[in-house]
Amino acid sequence: MVSYIFNRVNSPSFKSKLQVLNSSQEPLNAGVVSYDYARIKADEYMNSGNYDKAVEYYQQSLKNNPGNVNTHLNLAKTLNYNGNYKEAIQHLQIYLNQNPEDIENITLLGECYKKSGMLSKSIECFNKALEIEPHYDYAKRNLLDAQNLLLSCIDPVRARQERYDDAINNLTQAVKIAKGFFPKGYTDDMKDITVSFDKTSKMGGRSNIAQYEHNKRKISITDEYTYADPKLTGAYLIHEFVHGKDNDPYTSVKEEQDAYRVQAQYWINNVKDLYDPEMDYVADLYKQSSKALDDRVAEIYRLRDPGISETSYNHPPSKSRTAAYSLSSDNVQPLRAYEIIV
Repeated sequence: MVSYIFNRVNSPSFKSKLQVLNSSQEPLNAGVVSYDYARIKADEYMNSGNYDKAVEYYQQSLKNNPGNVNTHLNLAKTLNYNGNYKEAIQHLQIYLNQNPEDIENITLLGECYKKSGMLSKSIECFNKALEIEPHYDYAKRNLLDAQNLLLSCIDPVRARQERYDDAINNLTQAVKIAKGFFPKGYTDDMKDITVSFDKTSKMGGRSNIAQYEHNKRKISITDEYTYADPKLTGAYLIHEFVHGKDNDPYTSVKEEQDAYRVQAQYWINNVKDLYDPEMDYVADLYKQSSKALDDRVAEIYRLRDPGISETSYNHPPSKSRTAAYSLSSDNVQPLRAYEIIV
């Protein structure tokens, strides 16, 4: 049996759209930065995780066109990634004045309020988003988290215990969901793996949603998902179980593609009453074709790590270790061990 303990959005988001700079949009002279060029450069920097530069270029873009609410939104997201929550709030409010039904960014505003310590305002935002879409998990898990933080101001002991109990309940259900999705016996050789809510590593300045650490035999789900629906937590456990099944410290484009495909199959066939933009996007790509999803996964992981290998030694898992290791002869470059597989 997979054990679990409780300890308390990633590089470029999987859903993020990549921007390509057209050479015709370069500034005509070095002293003048056009609006289009500044905005495109800002998008490039944000997608690559260089948030300081992205902020600089978004601000330049707004000087040229202060009424562009989408630029205000992207600047707010970048400031949020950089931890400048109070400044992000100002730009989110400008955007939401013209887009009052955008539940994703109503929730982002609530999250910025929460991280700024303005819990009552954050709860108002989360409730507003849930009035529009009751099945929106991002708003629901943030609401529960904010309520627990509010309780901790009054009764910290009770708040800690409630958070612990909720986390254990979530993981218990999620592990059961994940194990039940795979063929019988799939996880028999994974009984030593520990599953927890914990702080996860960062890529491009953003925390991973989930990660598998081979050396520790540990799967961590970001503690930001402590109050997520167990069906959503289960989706990420399913993804990481594909990594753990290899029982080796290597990852690759193919391994990530396989993990996302299995995750998409689970989401499409088993989750009907939950709205999660990230998983819905993965599922929609898979519905187009497995190639559409594979291509997007390859694009994102090569962007995260240009040196990532196309295949890894023991993926898919093989009973014959010799056969698995023979894959290395097909690689142009030697495989590198990843302490953390995401």
